[in-house]
Amino acid sequence: MQFIPTWKLGNKVVKIMFVLQAFLRTWWVCKFSKQIEIVHIHGAANASFYRCKLFINLAKKYHKKVILHEHAADFRDFYSNSADKVNIIKTINSCDCFIVLSKSWQEYFISIGVNKEKIHVLNNIVSPPIQHNVIHNDNKLHLIYLGELSQRKGIYDLLIALNEYKNYFEDRLLLKIGGNEVDCNVKKFIQEKALSGFVSYEGWVSGDKKVNNLIWADIYILPSYNEGLPVAILEAMSYSHPIISTYVGGIPEIVIPGNNGILVQPGNVKGIADAIKYYIENKDIIELEGKKSYDIVKDFFPEAVFSELISIYRTLL
Repeated sequence: MQFIPTWKLGNKVVKIMFVLQAFLRTWWVCKFSKQIEIVHIHGAANASFYRCKLFINLAKKYHKKVILHEHAADFRDFYSNSADKVNIIKTINSCDCFIVLSKSWQEYFISIGVNKEKIHVLNNIVSPPIQHNVIHNDNKLHLIYLGELSQRKGIYDLLIALNEYKNYFEDRLLLKIGGNEVDCNVKKFIQEKALSGFVSYEGWVSGDKKVNNLIWADIYILPSYNEGLPVAILEAMSYSHPIISTYVGGIPEIVIPGNNGILVQPGNVKGIADAIKYYIENKDIIELEGKKSYDIVKDFFPEAVFSELISIYRTLL
């Protein structure tokens, strides 16, 4: 197995140079390495899709089996706004296998003309928890948001909900927010609305810091407007947390209201507030729903996912 990254953070020149070197490396492998039989391409929408197309065409030229593994949360918008729909579907159907993250995405791609025989649903992968959660004695609900801080992820909806019901939440809730700011100024909002007494911005969270935050939390929240199947939710479920999220992407397939979480419509500020209130007023349900989250997410642990991926590879050889 050889890994060739095709994208690097930087300006336009850096990105172009990086994809060129990746293209040359892939050409070399496809032309001269007889051991390589499958080219497995991870992609998204917009520019990522057209970058993937270059590598799909290259691999097919050298008679390699090609897998396109689609991760885009915003593929629907990309496709519906495109004037190149026929060629998008043609590119996908030229692959030998098309991997999606959930059954709902499978149904969507079939509906727009992707060959259903080529579509495979493969779970996102998440590592088992490093250690179990701790018990808090402050009698407050510990809520955590980890992920990109953007309008798409609904971070402002969460903060607006807390601000509108601040008198209720400020003595009953602690919220930690971790992630990189994309099109939001979370720190400014927290300061201007005087939320710092119970809301803290943790900055970028990874490694041990992420683990410690997941151990600290009782509930994970992600009020997104569109998603594939968020790894952040799966990670939180692996730490036995109930989930508050939205009816988008593959989320309803793993977060089942009344079982291991609460789902609201995107942008429903009152719904977000009511979901948080529910767990504040029904703390006894958290452990039970958390165990159900863990039971669901076990199918996303490495052993199960790798077994399914190997099966997909074998069907192509």
